[in-house]
Amino acid sequence: MHGPLRSRPRRRGSRPLGAALLAAAALSLTSLSLAACVAMPATVPADPEIPQTPGPLPTDSIAPAPTTNGPTDPPVPTTAPGDFSYGDTVVIHTERGSTWEITPTGSIDPADDIALQTGATPRNGERFVIMELEITNVGVITTHPMHDMTFGYQPDGGPIADQNSAATAAAPDDLGYIWDLAPGQTETAQVIVAVRADDPTGAWVLSGDGFDTAYRFR
Repeated sequence: MHGPLRSRPRRRGSRPLGAALLAAAALSLTSLSLAACVAMPATVPADPEIPQTPGPLPTDSIAPAPTTNGPTDPPVPTTAPGDFSYGDTVVIHTERGSTWEITPTGSIDPADDIALQTGATPRNGERFVIMELEITNVGVITTHPMHDMTFGYQPDGGPIADQNSAATAAAPDDLGYIWDLAPGQTETAQVIVAVRADDPTGAWVLSGDGFDTAYRFR
């Protein structure tokens, strides 16, 4: 025969043990929260050398370069490279086969206040220089001169800074704002570059073949 059934009282957990388990769970959650914080990407402090509010890119409006280059021989007589004065007109044939009649009319150095009209400010230790020019496509293909030519400013005794040196800045009448130039089209525009703030003044240098030949204006 079986003895009488007796119910056992429910076992209760130890108060110290429960407190320890709660503390361990809280510590685990705290560790997970800390791990999540550590896993988040670090905040990079602002670099004073990087413009915080750059101006518009002058090349935003440039049409893509043509897939077919123009003729190797220029369709009109060109100008021999050399030294020129502002107001002189030169005709330059480029390696891409485009041909340009260009009249640099002046240089503005420094041009920081003018560039500021487009929201552009020079980086620390630099200043802007702007060339004003008139340009006509006297070739046979529709293209943009910034695809085909280099516009550079060379402080006396220093290296040439081309138009890419101010890629985050634009002049008020920037050449880069023009979509492209068709044969016969004439524009009045500006090209902006950045040079070191302590560089002396110098000359603008134009080239259609990577400075193998150069047209220097001062």
